[in-house]
Amino acid sequence: MKKIKIISTLFLVFNSSLFFAQNEFSRWYFGNGGTGLNFNSSPPSVLTGGVINYAEACATISDINGNLLFYTDGVTVVNSTNSLMANGGGLSGNSSTSQGAVIVKQPGNNSLYFVFTIDQAGQANGYRYSIVDMALAAGLGSVTVKNATLYTPSCEKQVAVRHCNGRDVWIVSHEYGTNKFRSYLLTSSGLNPSPVITAIGETPGQGQTNGLLSAIGHMKISPDGKKLALAVYDASVPSTLGLGGFQLFDFDASSGVISNSLILLNAPNAIGGPYGVEFSQDGTKLYGAASPSINNMPATLYQWDICSQFTTAIIASQYSLNLGNAGGGGLQRAIDNKIYLSLSLPGGTQSISVINNPNSSGLSMNYVYNGQSIAPGIMSLGFPNYINPYTKPSPAPLSNSIACQKVSFSVPPVSTFSSGCSSTPYPPSGYLWDFGEASSGAANTSTLTNPAHTYSALGTYTVQLILFNNCTNDTLKKVINITTLGPTPAVSGPSVICRGDKNVYTASGGSTYLWSNNNSTTATQTLAPTTTTGYTVSATTNGCTLSKTFTVTVNPCLGIEAYQNNGLWQVFPNPFKDVLSVEASQVSTSSGAAGTSKVIRIVNVLGEELISVYFENKIDLDMTNFSKGIYFVQLLDKNKVLFSKKVIKE
Repeated sequence: MKKIKIISTLFLVFNSSLFFAQNEFSRWYFGNGGTGLNFNSSPPSVLTGGVINYAEACATISDINGNLLFYTDGVTVVNSTNSLMANGGGLSGNSSTSQGAVIVKQPGNNSLYFVFTIDQAGQANGYRYSIVDMALAAGLGSVTVKNATLYTPSCEKQVAVRHCNGRDVWIVSHEYGTNKFRSYLLTSSGLNPSPVITAIGETPGQGQTNGLLSAIGHMKISPDGKKLALAVYDASVPSTLGLGGFQLFDFDASSGVISNSLILLNAPNAIGGPYGVEFSQDGTKLYGAASPSINNMPATLYQWDICSQFTTAIIASQYSLNLGNAGGGGLQRAIDNKIYLSLSLPGGTQSISVINNPNSSGLSMNYVYNGQSIAPGIMSLGFPNYINPYTKPSPAPLSNSIACQKVSFSVPPVSTFSSGCSSTPYPPSGYLWDFGEASSGAANTSTLTNPAHTYSALGTYTVQLILFNNCTNDTLKKVINITTLGPTPAVSGPSVICRGDKNVYTASGGSTYLWSNNNSTTATQTLAPTTTTGYTVSATTNGCTLSKTFTVTVNPCLGIEAYQNNGLWQVFPNPFKDVLSVEASQVSTSSGAAGTSKVIRIVNVLGEELISVYFENKIDLDMTNFSKGIYFVQLLDKNKVLFSKKVIKE
């Protein structure tokens, strides 16, 4: 005996163009008598001329301009002339399947469409796909691949949703007899036959005397791609295990993984047979519809506010409407953002019900019985699958502040969804900045969240930021104009000294300076730290102030090094550029006299003597013509080396 049920199907694919998505899914063919609706007008106008009398399964697709391409009941494919498409017969689906057909356009291809079909009640044909090529048969299309098997058995549930990269598509279904969801990924390269499998939630049919009924029911994904809901038809044979009913999950559009199962209403507590589910356009409400049970319990429409962080509050938010004995259960949101409810009466009905304000709570949803005429057609059990219009959030523009040639950047706020309880999409996992000044070398890039870059010259620079995440890598660009040069602070002087050393440090790159250690405003400072110490000097030019922080590391320098650097003999600056100064305030020679003439000698790393000169207390050695590198400064007395110090020429 044929099972009794009411159907709706969601085919949710996030499209990069809201306009195109509206046109592609603006036409519905469903019901009996060739009926349909055209949502290019408001209210929608009635379509006629369809050649399939739909029991339940149906899907319709148009082109980006809203021109009909083809439609199907999972068994037959009909082209835009309402004729059988070439090779369009004998698909292995079943017209009496809840979500028996869904049409998915292959990403990056303007002519290939995948038609996914399901056999009814977990039967042998299972879950399969066929491919339509609209470039064939003079643009009327032809089925080129037919009934390719994915798995069996399958529940009568399937939904398609855009991967969060905005291009690829997840097609999600549910195994029959297990608690496993299957997420197949369709890309520009084709369908990946290896699904992402998530075992979670209840097992349809478990513990029931007639488990086939639990294959019935719909599955939907919220407009932001983060929630998944399903209905399991279970009321005619109530289960003491609490199986079936309406269930809510989290969905990850980057991985296809499903998590966090929540039973909103299980079968023993349901009024009728749980069947249809649908989300409001703003993603804050979930609707469930239960058809009348075989025990003549009335049909019921349910609403939940799913935005609370507490599951008990979500369950407690349930609101219900008694739909009476009219068969009902199929829920489908159209591109006008209203939700349509299928009804059936003995002898048929020529109208469907409408939830006009599905974003609103309770009675404010404005449910209207028989709110949309489909005459002369007659309502059957299902509405066609289609891709809900959705625009992938785009990152906000880059922001920055400019102080002369120093520019501070900020990562833009995470782009938000226009619907859903949480407006935050999948956050970036990393950053790569390119400041557009290749001559700055390693300083031209950064992986910081909020970096700064100091440009070396006036000019126009193009800054690029790559936002990495599991969905896709977004690239942002911004043009920066440097119109005023400020300081480029630098400090010369040794960064590593021995305890007791006294060295001169010179700030450059600015017009005026301010030292943090003593508030001095001179360009030079004589520093003799006894422990490792950090210093900051601020340079100002053209009204812009930038700071340079440096650290002087102090080593103990035990043994001879301590004696050689006891403060009585100084060699500075080190490193040096052109002139090296040597100062000896008091050194005892072999004769015992202090402060007498001494010999200073410069040798290279090979021990070759380069300079030898007498001096008293201080001498400045001109080493402009010397090559950059390491040298040794030696203090001699009667050819005996008293002190030696390594210096570096920059």
